[in-house]
Amino acid sequence: MIPTTWIYRAVLFTILFGLSASTYGGNHGSAILNALVNLAPLFSIPVFVLGYFSFPRLYKIMAWLLLLGVILLVLESKYEYGQFVYSYFVIKRFAYCGVALSAYYAASKAGLLRIEYAVYLILGFFCFNQIILGQIFSYNLTSETRTTLSPDALYLVIPFLYYLTLYLRGHRLVHLLASIATLLVIILLLHRTVISSAVVAAVVVFGLAVVGKVTSFRLPLWRTFATLALIVAITAPFTGMLPESKVNAFVENVAGIFSPKEDNTGSWRVEQAEYYLSQVPERPWFGWRYEGYDRGEIMENEDFPDKGTIIHSQYVDMLFNYGIFGLGINIVLMLGTLIALFRSGRTLSVDQVVLFGFIINGLVYGISYQMPVYFWGFVGVGMYYGLMPPIEYLPEPLPEEDVDAYDSFETLSL
Repeated sequence: MIPTTWIYRAVLFTILFGLSASTYGGNHGSAILNALVNLAPLFSIPVFVLGYFSFPRLYKIMAWLLLLGVILLVLESKYEYGQFVYSYFVIKRFAYCGVALSAYYAASKAGLLRIEYAVYLILGFFCFNQIILGQIFSYNLTSETRTTLSPDALYLVIPFLYYLTLYLRGHRLVHLLASIATLLVIILLLHRTVISSAVVAAVVVFGLAVVGKVTSFRLPLWRTFATLALIVAITAPFTGMLPESKVNAFVENVAGIFSPKEDNTGSWRVEQAEYYLSQVPERPWFGWRYEGYDRGEIMENEDFPDKGTIIHSQYVDMLFNYGIFGLGINIVLMLGTLIALFRSGRTLSVDQVVLFGFIINGLVYGISYQMPVYFWGFVGVGMYYGLMPPIEYLPEPLPEEDVDAYDSFETLSL
């Protein structure tokens, strides 16, 4: 008989990785992927009942609010349209964040967890999809030829933060180089929202280190700057060997982060956000729901030619469709997890730091994109780590007087 722990681990794996195309060879049209994404909110509802008494107080409140919201949407559908589910699209988008509660419950039953394993899985999926399947070889450093979608690239922020945190704790150059290499891949994939959110997350992790939440070591600032300067000096000549037209196009695309209104894609998103935000004051508390669905997309969208709409920003989407009520549930789930992680101990474990940074990364990502469903799974795991801190897998921090000797030894050992 399969141990119960392994069943919950399989469920947790499905929540964290089965809701992304990365697990299916990058195939976003996978029937299994579409089915799991559509059913994830539906499966979350019985979890509200099954795990209710093991939830923290915040999640108990959120479970009631989410269940109430779904019931009201079903009753509205029956009253206004004569059928209980006039649009499952409207219901599931509201309930996606409930995946966080499912992930928390699965994590609490799955035994000891390690973010290190998630890092290996993410890098393994990426290498398989992009290198072994050869997708990356059709990429020409332009947004039109990208071989990954933004949600897939967002995964890479986890290994980036993981190796960065290891470096801040242990000062080993190999971890700094691994972190820089991962960030370089994120930049080369040319998803500007992922780039900017990863940088913000890194700044936050450095901030945690400054206030002593990452390590009791002093920060290796000079060593870090010297390493970065050396890397730039070594790579600069190779950059000059690339075709100038490609380099200029790449730089221009990345520069769109700082001037979204002047960028083709960015200006379209700004225009879309401004329009839908202008509709919010008319229905601020509970949004437009089915009426918004009936009105369809005001801008051309081949996925929804008649009804429904895909609003790029998570926050604008929640405000327009579900009002302050819907957006508030999203924000409270994320902020509550961040507070639980921050207050979980004087010094956070590597796993806790990575989850804290990744949730911050998601907060920034949500400005321009809908948050992937799997992101809510990591929010739930973050709450588990915040309330039930796992065993620290790294050695205890060295005394302050031993840091210099440790740095010298690690430098020689590379």
